[in-house]
Amino acid sequence: MTVITKYFALSDQGLASKTWRRMVRIDTVGADTSVVIKTMNQLALDCLVYAEGDSWFDKFTPIPREGTNLLEEIRTPYVAGVVDVAHIGDEARDMVRGWQASRTREMFRLFSFKAILLSAGGNDLKNLFSDLFENKGLLRAGQSSRLSESDLAGLATPASYTAFFQDVITNIQRFVDMRDDAKDPITRKAPIFLHGYDYLQPRPAGATIFAGSRIGRGPWLYPSLLAAGLSDVEMRSVADAIVDELNRQLQLAFAAAPNVHVIDQRGLLTPADPQSEEASNDWLDEIHPNEDGFAKLARNRWEVELAKALGWSPNAGDLQDPLPANNSSTALGGGSSGTG
Repeated sequence: MTVITKYFALSDQGLASKTWRRMVRIDTVGADTSVVIKTMNQLALDCLVYAEGDSWFDKFTPIPREGTNLLEEIRTPYVAGVVDVAHIGDEARDMVRGWQASRTREMFRLFSFKAILLSAGGNDLKNLFSDLFENKGLLRAGQSSRLSESDLAGLATPASYTAFFQDVITNIQRFVDMRDDAKDPITRKAPIFLHGYDYLQPRPAGATIFAGSRIGRGPWLYPSLLAAGLSDVEMRSVADAIVDELNRQLQLAFAAAPNVHVIDQRGLLTPADPQSEEASNDWLDEIHPNEDGFAKLARNRWEVELAKALGWSPNAGDLQDPLPANNSSTALGGGSSGTG
């Protein structure tokens, strides 16, 4: 079983036993393999990690603030270089076709990656709202209305989104296939870490491209839900249903996949306050955690699992139970959040 059901966090004793450090981000504009080679020649790296994904990995969220993506917050007990080819706005399909797929295959041919991190499905989730409210006609463009109770119940039920995420799962499987076909034997056996997303509150908080400015995009979910006449509580239920279904499908699809690990992040972060327009609780904007939020995810879900994949063996006292999940799904029928 590759779905992780028991998580651990690094204890103070474990932290003191060895220097845990941020991964060395290898910026590869255009996924240029020569940049990786140059960095490897300049630095004495213990190992390489590959990271493909969306804005949860991309360093430009926003410029130039640090700590607003997950890769910035993950620490390991090694001098680990992370080859980051993530792009803001990418859907799962963008990562497995055309130029991006060819560059990943080239990376997997030339370099030995001890672990592979994949952040996929978030932008597909955003686009789901456009599909529901515009293409399928739940609302006519520019017309405000209140959904019927049956429509609302459907939106707040995870099973309503089963068909939508099938393409996401198929494209993630294609990425796994690229790992399985890697020319480098170490990369071919490298564990892939996938993740679902945590529960969020739709709200009028857009992202900034430049830190401290209002230049950016979003909000992504809130406008459609507002136009549908949903209350803040109902908006949260709809968002929870979608997050629950993506997590369920990831766990179902990859439960028996060799060396593919699904990280369940649900319930760990404190959702933003409804109607807030700026950073709130653990969230920077509507769909991105802030530095504290990403640090919480890294400490309590990612670091121990990744460190073990890179070769670390914890000693007695190195591990402790993670922070408990502090909120549960509000979707109809509920959802199973990650266990501690």
